[in-house]
Amino acid sequence: MLTGTELTSIVSRIERILSGVERIGALVASIATDADVHGRALCREDIGPIRLLAAELLRDHPGFIAGAGAVLAPGVLADAPQWLEWWWAETPTTVQRLRVDLDPASADYSDYTTTEWYRTPERSGRWSIIGPYVDYICTHQYTFTLSAPVRCAGRFIGVAGADILAAQVERLALPALHAQAADAVLVSAAGRVIASTAAAITPGMIAPPGRVIADLGTLPWQVRELATPLRPLRGPLMDPLMDPLMGRKGGVISRPSFFSIMSSEIIDKAIPFGKADV
Repeated sequence: MLTGTELTSIVSRIERILSGVERIGALVASIATDADVHGRALCREDIGPIRLLAAELLRDHPGFIAGAGAVLAPGVLADAPQWLEWWWAETPTTVQRLRVDLDPASADYSDYTTTEWYRTPERSGRWSIIGPYVDYICTHQYTFTLSAPVRCAGRFIGVAGADILAAQVERLALPALHAQAADAVLVSAAGRVIASTAAAITPGMIAPPGRVIADLGTLPWQVRELATPLRPLRGPLMDPLMDPLMGRKGGVISRPSFFSIMSSEIIDKAIPFGKADV
């Protein structure tokens, strides 16, 4: 059974981020409850204090998470039909509030209520981690969104969350996967590859069948050992696509970190899809 310390590190780090996300959610719930008790309408300005918690979370996990904050359910605020109080790390020491087009009449309208990172906690009443997907709202990179429901007087009023960069998760996972005798993949709850040692299997793909050799505890992810070596996809049509993603080590094709290669510039030019699971 796989017991790599790198995988333990991933779990413990995401658990610490979840704790920070839940603190943000608790503050939003407290602010909303106070407004209810005093018969006062809840407004955008009231939610502003979560900035300090979001900044603290970003500061505690530099380079690992790219954004954090809260997203309010439609109709919760008196002065905005929809609202994101979301902060992103402009530099390691400064944060900026994310500005998103929330006008339904606009061509650039971002309806976050249709996203899985919003809908899953709304439906289940529990935290979730969605991805990897290309986040065109905030990071413009492959991302996981960790989100938890926020409730006030038993009513769902939104989610608190954080965006985790998929490249960092992959970087931490690869050493443990490479230590296995056979090719191995880290797989999300949706069955998507997060990290892989097989050259033919890249993150974002549907994971092939394999023997489960580890579950990641509180995370709904697992490590699978692939039964047989998989041949890389090669040929005149595939070579131009695969060459930038592949290298050679000792005569055997091996793949470096996929997410680190697929920069936001490459994604913008080569992958024509938006904020959705890939």
